[in-house]
Amino acid sequence: MNPDRNSPEPVRRAAARRGATLIEVLWTCVILAVVALAAGSFVSLSTGTVSVTRNHRLGLEAANSRLEDLRSAGFDAVKPSTQNYVTNYIRWSGSAWVRSTSNPGEVLTILGQTYPIITTVVYVDINGGPVSYDVLHVAVLVKYRKNEPNTVRLWTYIGP
Repeated sequence: MNPDRNSPEPVRRAAARRGATLIEVLWTCVILAVVALAAGSFVSLSTGTVSVTRNHRLGLEAANSRLEDLRSAGFDAVKPSTQNYVTNYIRWSGSAWVRSTSNPGEVLTILGQTYPIITTVVYVDINGGPVSYDVLHVAVLVKYRKNEPNTVRLWTYIGP
């Protein structure tokens, strides 16, 4: 039996094949959802990385600024009151450098965020001879992320 070319049956079959099946539509939705989730997690990870990098840079700038202040103050303004090799903590009181043997818990506020900063100073004998107090080793530590041990540590020597 030979179907007639003018019969409407082939036209109906061709029309039925033009659209996508339900399975094809569902698979397309699943693929698009996976791509969207991957893109979302990438954006989230990138934002977190940018935030950590920004905080690290701010901590680095704060530590460097503190070291510059200590260098410009000079040896006599920074040196511990007793000549020994014990580490002293030092902080700026607004008018002078104040030394103590315990951490004063100093914090800096930058752009509304607080950053703990620890500044230490200790005499160093650089010539290895008899007991002498040649230079100061000054270190600045800034913690730039809360609840994590991420810190910036810079140090320098200051001589008389």
